[in-house]
Amino acid sequence: MHCKFIYSNSKKLLILSSLAVLAIVGCTSSPNYVKSEVIANSTKTLKTPEWVLNPSIVLEEGSNVIFVHKVTLSGSSRPDACVSMARTQAVGEMMKYIKNAVTTSGHVEDLNGSNDPSLSSLTAFLSQGNISGAKVTTTYWEQTMEADDSGIKPVKKLMCAVQVSIDKTTLDKQMRDAINGAPGGNPEIRKKLLDAQKSFIDNVGKKDSGTKEEKESGADLTIPKSTEAALHESEIQ
Repeated sequence: MHCKFIYSNSKKLLILSSLAVLAIVGCTSSPNYVKSEVIANSTKTLKTPEWVLNPSIVLEEGSNVIFVHKVTLSGSSRPDACVSMARTQAVGEMMKYIKNAVTTSGHVEDLNGSNDPSLSSLTAFLSQGNISGAKVTTTYWEQTMEADDSGIKPVKKLMCAVQVSIDKTTLDKQMRDAINGAPGGNPEIRKKLLDAQKSFIDNVGKKDSGTKEEKESGADLTIPKSTEAALHESEIQ
């Protein structure tokens, strides 16, 4: 009698386990489940280019430094407006990235250089975007259909990306000129800044050379709803 009871319970557990597996498989293969996919893009291939998929913000191609900037909007936005926004922001975002990479590196973070002329000169140069030779060379956009948080409701999104290119030697010289351009100051801080600047240039394009900010936040810039509304309004006008 005892053996029969154990056999009965084991049989019930087996049936319940089988039903649970079937339920999981049924949910993931349900026609209501939304799979993320590209539904339209600028290349008309429905395939995302490798440079867009690459998680690195800064790349190296030949003698050029390439900065990748991405913007994500709602699917109702126009691709040309999205690309225009990305183009407008790209150089400024590149300068901000370089500023953070140099001034937060291990070369200078231990120094009190907030008021040093060499640091102020470099910061002003990068903050004002007074860089020559940088230009947008490549643009891309894609519309995707993705799932919302529930996983079953489709949501259309628009992502656009641009590449900003600048000759590596030109960028190197302009950064060094900005550091050395201010007279006076602490020679140690100036040397540390030059070391940090050289380290940044030397490590462009190398694996795992991204800044802490890049690794934590990624390359994408998602535009707030309020900004999107203003963008739509300007499109209508």
